[in-house]
Amino acid sequence: MKMFKVKHINLAKQLLNSITEKNIEKSLENAKQLFEEVLGKHFADEIDKNGVLRYKSLTGPAENIQYFGILYENAPQSGVYDNFSLVLFPDNTQNSSELLLCYGIGTGGITEDAEWLGIPWVKRTIRLLLKLIKKERWNTEETDVFVKDDVTDEYSEIPNLVKSNLGNFSNYTELWRKYGKFLPSVCVIKPDDKGAQAFLSHLLLYAKFRNWPLRKEFLSILENKLLPALINIWRSYPSFEQLSSYLLQRKYLILQGPPGTGKTCLAEKTAKFLKQNGEITDYEIIQFHASTSYEDFVEGIKPDTNSNQLIFREHKGPLLEAIEKAEEAEGENKGYLLIIDEINRGDLAKILGEAIFLLEPTEKRRIKLRSGKEIIMPQNLYIIGTMNTADRTIAILDFAIRRRFAFVNVWPSGQKLEEILNEKGTNEETKNRTLEYCNRVQNIFFKYASDEELHLQPGHTYFIVDSEEELENKLKYEIAPLLQEYLNEGRLSVAKNEIISFIDEVLDK
Repeated sequence: MKMFKVKHINLAKQLLNSITEKNIEKSLENAKQLFEEVLGKHFADEIDKNGVLRYKSLTGPAENIQYFGILYENAPQSGVYDNFSLVLFPDNTQNSSELLLCYGIGTGGITEDAEWLGIPWVKRTIRLLLKLIKKERWNTEETDVFVKDDVTDEYSEIPNLVKSNLGNFSNYTELWRKYGKFLPSVCVIKPDDKGAQAFLSHLLLYAKFRNWPLRKEFLSILENKLLPALINIWRSYPSFEQLSSYLLQRKYLILQGPPGTGKTCLAEKTAKFLKQNGEITDYEIIQFHASTSYEDFVEGIKPDTNSNQLIFREHKGPLLEAIEKAEEAEGENKGYLLIIDEINRGDLAKILGEAIFLLEPTEKRRIKLRSGKEIIMPQNLYIIGTMNTADRTIAILDFAIRRRFAFVNVWPSGQKLEEILNEKGTNEETKNRTLEYCNRVQNIFFKYASDEELHLQPGHTYFIVDSEEELENKLKYEIAPLLQEYLNEGRLSVAKNEIISFIDEVLDK
């Protein structure tokens, strides 16, 4: 993927090469050319006067670690600086050929930047950027990328396992001794086309963090290429083809995610795909609820409602029925699938009882049930559960159960919504407005929600509409009330003002 024009890549390469050569005059000249393209002439003219650049640090005694720094406006011209920066270290070999590209903290610590650095999207976008760089192979081959869990952390070292996989920097002991604790992220690049794209991506994000005025072309790259690429990495939507393949291998899966992400629909599509391809004979969908019991799911006794007398008869639950159907399917060399919707709404440990022993994907296990009946778990019985991660009132699965299932995240997806609207034949104007609102909600959560709060984002199925009137009704009477309820419960505290603004806009329409 090429995100930038050739001329911009070449300008970035010139700057990177002058840094590896530790040439202060060239690095300033090249930086001004690049900054003029990215941030405008006025900004570029001032970068060597207002403290934005630390280019003179490329020379000096060997004990002074050479680096090229992009700081905040009006940072001190020399000496110790504080707050968040973008730093490039050339390696310390005789002919420097690699650069350590990192977001850094000045040795004066975090002061004014602490507030905005605490917004979840800062760490989230840095982490995703490094994933993108690794995926696109923009970093030096066979080197690691890393970002700290807390980007304001100026006390913890980069893990030794990461340091040992940072190319020429693995042996740059003095750099780690002096600055190691002040580097929230690390990435090794070369001064080539790939390294230039990694650096330009870092620069655009840094400008976004600092609210620097990007020129129109680069603002478009940021908003229409870079950020969407990061969000796609953040939340890829699983396909039923992928799930089908994994289910046949793993046997027991749980699809987990916020409400409205299409988990049940995805489970059923997977079942239909497997049936159509001859992998299973059939499937059944059941749903758990708070009063579901062992007797409901495994076996028990129930009154015979067809009798004039009070007679109790043995009852086979869906699990035993599914086992029998799987045994029948073995004759056709096929399997059978049981889908359990809302699997964590019931107390799964009590519902399964001793039958939990059977759920071992790699073994054909047998056990005696409470009734004394012995059952064997067929290897061709598959189970998909769906699990709502937003509701705190429902049961959390214990570790014994978690070990037996694989968990697949199903997140809200604007891309999936667009596919659904296209399939429905929704007109272009309605589709575009719907996607705009869906993406706005997603951006609020992407920027301001903690990892735990991400599970509260309304799923894309809330936005499935046929007309603009239906969209307005869904926004007013479904999405806005849901978001308001989260605020009333004291959740989404960091995003509070953004959500209030969104709700007010929706309700005023």
